[in-house]
Amino acid sequence: MDVVAESVADGDARPDKPRGLEMAFEPEYLRFFQARFRPL
Repeated sequence: MDVVAESVADGDARPDKPRGLEMAFEPEYLRFFQARFRPL
């Protein structure tokens, strides 16, 4: 839980910087297992 709390605090400290991933490739089947992602 400490890691989760630190991550949330870090995200709140820099709200102007988007973080995460966006889906670059989305297959027709098994979307979440075969998808390709790139950083935002």
